[in-house]
Amino acid sequence: MKLTVYLDTSSWNYLLSGQMPSLRRAFGRSGSCIPCYSIQSIEELLGVRDERKKAELDLQLDAVGARYFETLSDTEGGVPTGHRITVINREERCQIYEDMQKFSLVGGFGLGDLIQKFIGGIGSTSFEDVSKMALADIEGLLDFDVSELPPELAAMVTSEAEAMKEQARKAQHDLLEQLNRQDDIRLQQLDPARINNFTGTGAFERIIEVARDQAGTSKMVEVFLGGPPRVSSKRADAHLGTPTWEQVYRLAQLLFLLGYWRESKHLKDRERARIDFAGGQADIFHIANASFCSIFHTTDKPQAHLAAAVYDHLNVPTLVLLYTPKTGAETTLYAPKSIQALGA
Repeated sequence: MKLTVYLDTSSWNYLLSGQMPSLRRAFGRSGSCIPCYSIQSIEELLGVRDERKKAELDLQLDAVGARYFETLSDTEGGVPTGHRITVINREERCQIYEDMQKFSLVGGFGLGDLIQKFIGGIGSTSFEDVSKMALADIEGLLDFDVSELPPELAAMVTSEAEAMKEQARKAQHDLLEQLNRQDDIRLQQLDPARINNFTGTGAFERIIEVARDQAGTSKMVEVFLGGPPRVSSKRADAHLGTPTWEQVYRLAQLLFLLGYWRESKHLKDRERARIDFAGGQADIFHIANASFCSIFHTTDKPQAHLAAAVYDHLNVPTLVLLYTPKTGAETTLYAPKSIQALGA
């Protein structure tokens, strides 16, 4: 049996800088532990500005025998329903990274910026600014190179792309009008000083109980739990089902919006805050991706607590390990009764 270890980008950075020797030794034991990284990892690792460091990080992925973790969907662009773990080389990683740079992940086509404004961040950025940046991303994505296509096919592709751009412009216009009519659209959150103390078994259930007692957060809870498919707020009932990527992502996002272990930097009003928020949203993707693996390893404390609370509620068979760089200690925040593993 082989264990798959999904490392958050924070853990990859420390591992590849020479820290966490015990984890490195585990990866060297005849392939019994397989380190994994995803498309989000590629975006973050290859996005460093120092070219020398970028090259070192990239080379070390192969040196430790890392495998590429890729989610699979039943439909193009649909919600992940499965995964595969493969070997890809430096050239393939670079191509993936270059493809991702064709559009900006900061702002998330407007959705990320809207969420950040809803929780009280980037106050000086207007909804009109958000709309313009979102349209620029969408139109950039739809700017297909048709120079090598036959004329008739090129005309067809260009026409279809223009129609999709026009649909996006109309949707953005309608949304902007609706948002400008609203007086206060900030999402309510819970008191972090209270809910951050909820850890261990049943943490998610206790947070939801508090959220349902507040008018501003009870509706949000119902929307996120409602699905489909619906997720029970009771831990025992939630354990009756088989957890999915979508459920893990949905519950992690709910806790994030409620303010559970959410960092104050996301509420600041500057461009750096947009970048940090995009990183916070990537953390949620890492949590959902890792639910397919044996172990989730991270040095990000807020992310680890989010993962532990969601995994515990959904009975995800993935161990959550938090590494503390200052002390070198590894703490288990969630230990399932059994963990998933690959066959021999």
